Amino acid sequence: MISFVGIVVAIVGLGFLILAHEFGHFIVAKATGMRVEEFSLGFGPFLVSRRIGETVYGVSAVPLGGYVRVTGMHKEEFDARVAEARELEAEEQVEKAKRRPQDPEDRLAGKRALSADEIAATPLAKRYYAHPFWHKLVFIIAGVTMNMIVAFLLIWAVGASQGEVISSTLISEVEAGTPAAAAGIKAGDRIVSIDGKKTDTWQDVHTEILTKPGETVAIVVERDGAERELTATIGRQDDGTGRLGIMSTTEVRELGVIDAFGYAGKKTGSMVALIFKGIGMMFTGAAPVTGSQGLAGPVGIIQLSSEAYQGGYYLMLLALISINLAILNMLPLLPLDGGHVLFSIIERIRGRNVSLRVFERISLVGLAIFVLLFIVATSNDIGRLFSSG
Repeated sequence: MISFVGIVVAIVGLGFLILAHEFGHFIVAKATGMRVEEFSLGFGPFLVSRRIGETVYGVSAVPLGGYVRVTGMHKEEFDARVAEARELEAEEQVEKAKRRPQDPEDRLAGKRALSADEIAATPLAKRYYAHPFWHKLVFIIAGVTMNMIVAFLLIWAVGASQGEVISSTLISEVEAGTPAAAAGIKAGDRIVSIDGKKTDTWQDVHTEILTKPGETVAIVVERDGAERELTATIGRQDDGTGRLGIMSTTEVRELGVIDAFGYAGKKTGSMVALIFKGIGMMFTGAAPVTGSQGLAGPVGIIQLSSEAYQGGYYLMLLALISINLAILNMLPLLPLDGGHVLFSIIERIRGRNVSLRVFERISLVGLAIFVLLFIVATSNDIGRLFSSG
């Protein structure tokens, strides 16, 4: 059963990951001399805000992300705001400026907290578009870099405080009524290979099982000094991943502060690989996108986080979510960070900026895709809640 405290912890954890992502953009912007107009947790109008120096910090109405707004992300829009602020253009041109194309991220963020007049007075050296290419690139990837650093540190903290759980390929228990039991796998067996792939570690076993839901595979086990080939049809869990119904023999190895860094690096790498495999399974149809076993939205993530908190493995799940955010943000779609990286490279090669009108249209397509995915994921969450109830 999901507890109220678990839900609160889950929401705070997600907020922390979003804050860390935006803080990555923020510190690079400040370090490279860009003007940061706003730093917000959430989208839309500010619920609470305070100006410190040249930046407005606040919490916005829609808690589905956050943003750092720097001055002059697009030269066209900055020039239009200058014209609007100074009123140096004819009435027709001012009206045209009001109908200017707009970065869809600005639509999400809402009306700017600073006046057009103040923005227009921003020195050239503090405008994003005037900065060198490498400044822009570092600024864009700073958010996902921060998410990876946070994930690494969370795993390091778990390793340093709890040690490393080492699982061998030796089976300690087989659950009754599971595919493993039906296949004839027994406690004391050692898994040698699954579907023709050698399984030297428990991670190999775990990965092969997770990525083959519904498949009938050959499993080679070592029993009493001899190898035997068994056949099992891997089950499917609620999240769409595979399940066999076996438990490994484990031991806990104490890690010092230094050794925990190596553990964190290894674990971070394995999580990255697992996420890419999961994405690949969705594209190939091996894992469902819709239904109770499909994508999880904010409600589903909070539910999983609450369960993880009660189960004592919340920090590891939070690390996995942080890595997920980093990888998904680097997809080459606007308005994600990966889309901005792609367009920055294109502009570098072309030697001139992509027009804001083109940027707007492509961004709207990306936003439409993510709105659709959000609707699908939320629908899946609702279905899971009703089915579990």
